[in-house]
Amino acid sequence: MAEMTVDELLAGFSPEVRELALRACEIARSVLPDAVVKVHPGWKNIFFSTGPRMSDGVLAVVPLSTRINIQLFGAGLDDPVGLLEGTGKMGRHVKVASLELLESPALRDLLVAAVAHKALPPEEAAARAGPPVAGYRAYASKTVAAPVEALFAAWTDDDTRRRWLGGHPVTIRGTTPNKSLRARWADMPLDVRFESKGEAKSSVTVDQRGIATEDEAATMKTAWGAALESLKQLLA
Repeated sequence: MAEMTVDELLAGFSPEVRELALRACEIARSVLPDAVVKVHPGWKNIFFSTGPRMSDGVLAVVPLSTRINIQLFGAGLDDPVGLLEGTGKMGRHVKVASLELLESPALRDLLVAAVAHKALPPEEAAARAGPPVAGYRAYASKTVAAPVEALFAAWTDDDTRRRWLGGHPVTIRGTTPNKSLRARWADMPLDVRFESKGEAKSSVTVDQRGIATEDEAATMKTAWGAALESLKQLLA
């Protein structure tokens, strides 16, 4: 039986909770790009670890009815502003009901500490996380009838990208093949995540950050939706 995907786990939740959960997963991947990611249907969580064992767990994203919880595994994590709740010996959790908290420096520092506790020196974990980005965000996603390798190539190959995105100024800064890429759109950071959904099906998620105004963010979201539809048609 095929393992449950992130999208399948989140399908029964509200759009607001899905957005929080997907953004939390993006942030987790940015800090720990080589993570083993597994959906646990029974526990209803998205589990990030450094290896195949439960004891390798770093964090878990848990969708709930009106918010998400981020479980951080590792006793004694430094929490100077008191975000962590619970009394578990193996770890505690943060209740997240807004993008503002999710993007906050305090929560980012906790994620860095959790990664450093399990896998990386604190300086490297902090460098991977990067500083919080001010401004508004535009978020879009699309499922296409193509393997994830073709979807990833449609972004990284300049000629193919121009066929569906036109001449817009995208500068790719780093990639994890068939999983994610970091780029700049003009002066704004752009995070793109890829997920395989089978031999001939995959999805792409775009997160454009640092947008100056709410109206510009809405315009950018519409533009990305149209661009991803063009990409879908190209790969059909």
